[in-house]
Amino acid sequence: MRIIIPTCDKYRNILEANKYTMDKSGGADLDVTVLGYKTPDFEMGSWKFVSLGNDTGSENFSNDLIPFFKDFNDEYFIYGNDDMVVTNKFNNEFLNEIIETIKNIPNFGRMWLTQTPANFYGGCSSIKNFGNYYIGEINQWAEYRLSLQYSIWKTSYFKKYLTPNTNPWQWETRDSAKYDGAAILLPVNNFVVSAGHIMKKNVLVNNWYKSIYGEAQLNDDDINIVKNIFNKHNIK
Repeated sequence: MRIIIPTCDKYRNILEANKYTMDKSGGADLDVTVLGYKTPDFEMGSWKFVSLGNDTGSENFSNDLIPFFKDFNDEYFIYGNDDMVVTNKFNNEFLNEIIETIKNIPNFGRMWLTQTPANFYGGCSSIKNFGNYYIGEINQWAEYRLSLQYSIWKTSYFKKYLTPNTNPWQWETRDSAKYDGAAILLPVNNFVVSAGHIMKKNVLVNNWYKSIYGEAQLNDDDINIVKNIFNKHNIK
């Protein structure tokens, strides 16, 4: 399954830290496409890069994605984040369980792949139990049904909300996704990927090497390697 990571010129070289940790945790089999503007200043390896033209700011987030997704016809894809390091080994077994589950949900729209407590977004109901963990569905009235955190999307559902003149913050907080009938899912007591934020408001996060919910972190060797990547790109 393809992983699509949108980025911007400001964050294009943060991606090298992202790539290092993703390659290590997910292996060379990951099918990653970066959607950006200027080509990143590092070796992309097996990752693909698609330029969306000139970076005219976040207000054109959706406008810039529309041409790419017009011809994108995969049934599902994974939306990834550019400003993160991956802090765990990809849980491919759980990802496969998710894929097999959503194939049988006609109204599936999106599912978080990161750890998400069951009481988030107004609580959820279990739709597939695996014993020690389960896949839950959040309420139709819940906030952030269109979250841009690491998720698997049904492409047709993503395109439904790929409307012009929408920045990332507007995208996530739209009320139009409430009561739209789509099944928005989250993992409970399990996750496919954990990630730590690198930057917030253009400043390096102190604990960037720790995942958002504290369930994993990079080891000392990887921390030092990523620090060297930051120094290379003057990320402070």
